[in-house]
Amino acid sequence: MQPTDILKQYFGYSSFRPGQEEVIKTLLARRDCLAIMPTGAGKSLCFQIPGLMLPGITLIISPLISLMKDQVDTLVNQEIPAVYINSQCTWDELRQRFSEIRAGRVKLVYISPERLQNEFFTSFMQTQPISLVVIDEAHCVSQWGHDFRPSYCAISAWVEALPRRPVVAAFTATATEKVKKDMQQLLGLREERVFVGGFDRPNLYFRVVRDTDRTRFILAYLASHREDSGIIYAATRKEVDRLYTEIRHQGFSVGRYHAGMSDEARKKEQERFTYDKIQVIVATNAFGMGIDKSNVRYIIHYQMPKNIESYYQEAGRAGRDGGPGECILLFSRQDIMIQKYLIEHSVHTVEQQQREQDMLNRMVGYCETRGCLRQYILSYFGERPEWTACGKCGNCDQEVVEEDQTNIVRPICACVDELKGRFGMTLVCDILKGSQSAKVKQYGFQRLVLFGALSNFTGREIRDSVRQSVLDGYLQQSEGKYPVLSLTALGRQVLAGKERAIQKVAVRQEPELAAVPKKAKKKTVGTIDEEALRPIFDVLRQLRLELAQDENIPPFVIFSDATLWAMAQERPHTLEEMSNIKGVGAFKLHKYGPQFIEALHSFE
Repeated sequence: MQPTDILKQYFGYSSFRPGQEEVIKTLLARRDCLAIMPTGAGKSLCFQIPGLMLPGITLIISPLISLMKDQVDTLVNQEIPAVYINSQCTWDELRQRFSEIRAGRVKLVYISPERLQNEFFTSFMQTQPISLVVIDEAHCVSQWGHDFRPSYCAISAWVEALPRRPVVAAFTATATEKVKKDMQQLLGLREERVFVGGFDRPNLYFRVVRDTDRTRFILAYLASHREDSGIIYAATRKEVDRLYTEIRHQGFSVGRYHAGMSDEARKKEQERFTYDKIQVIVATNAFGMGIDKSNVRYIIHYQMPKNIESYYQEAGRAGRDGGPGECILLFSRQDIMIQKYLIEHSVHTVEQQQREQDMLNRMVGYCETRGCLRQYILSYFGERPEWTACGKCGNCDQEVVEEDQTNIVRPICACVDELKGRFGMTLVCDILKGSQSAKVKQYGFQRLVLFGALSNFTGREIRDSVRQSVLDGYLQQSEGKYPVLSLTALGRQVLAGKERAIQKVAVRQEPELAAVPKKAKKKTVGTIDEEALRPIFDVLRQLRLELAQDENIPPFVIFSDATLWAMAQERPHTLEEMSNIKGVGAFKLHKYGPQFIEALHSFE
């Protein structure tokens, strides 16, 4: 049997996504590999298919119990022999699962890295034929990553202590060059092949909303997306609780999740969200890697995250089924001060502080750029797309007008030139605004000719113009904890009156309008007309929910939203026609196919 046969039989797809097949072939050839693939790229299939084809057992080391359960539920629902072993298993469950492993009736075993420290588990596994060890979320091994887990550092020694070394495969969604090297070294990979998949997620729509009433925006957005499932990330427990209370008071189906809640309360809320009993969950980033829910349609960040890696991983939890997803970041300059404070009080080495600050600066750049957001993200991860505008992000869609801004840019350039490149954006803005700040008084800058030169503009307008002058090349900003501004050759041309500063100016919207822009309504899903097919989709979704409740599994385990939309469009009349729908494997075809065909017949 070939990998494509298993792909079709068990998972219902006739072809692999980009990058999957090469990883699978590498593991089947008994060679180590490191695969860096974005969230939603289908990493799980890359090790599940080899796990079914290789002799013996595949051991999957996964960081979160909830993630194990979701993946095992999905596999078992497709009659794939998989189990998980973790602290939530009862003694009888553990005894039964070890017995099944010993009898050779299990192919995929999910565990947490901490389980490797259990002497009985280690002794037992040393007697079993392990062909493949998979390390999911492998970036956790690096202190330079954003989810460091000390227990990951013991994996390499545990693998080497096995009587026969298995193939080792490491997977992660995002990684800088430093984290990548740590994974290769600390996980003990040998002669590994390294795969870095394309980071672009074309089904995701990215948007930054600046300086708005955030709560008002969220309530407006939820009102226009009542049927969709989504996650709202907030920076603190206090903010999560406040938002949850406000959203619930407005009548929305909402839950919350943060580290201040009990383990039982967190588990209950996550299950309510996973099983579609609530539509939206408000959470801190503690609600993270354990989310395998495929039908999340939007991610809203209430505050700016600390770096692009964290943001892209969290935003990537939308649209994992290949359907449309929207990723919105609500940004205020105050977010920068909060993140700087956290860096200064949580990072103890100068080198690490500098690195964290540099990453924060890149995150701020994303929030403030007026260029293509998708290109900005891809460039951060080392990709150089041929296009400069994707046409599918908030900035590319933003209504803008070109205006001659020379009367603003020239005094900005003059002020920066006067300061001789020794000060940053905040002080430049204070001087131009005419602010009597402590630093202005300390240096006597209230006596400068340019003091108050732009006093008829708001502080936000001045800052936006300074930032845009950097982006347009009139100014340049240094790196580091205290970035300073200096004048460029082009800026000197404007200052000398030899160039006009023509800039694109965004048309500002009210929060209610900004919450539902033209493309955010998502009237189509790929080539599918969502508006026309919504009644059929809703019937199929209700049937899926009822079946899931009967089996006590998450609805997306039965079929993804993308598969339901395809059914609604194609309206298969027979099982043979149903088998051609993406996501309908042989087992699910016969288990669920007749009921979904019957539901579709009601529309004939």
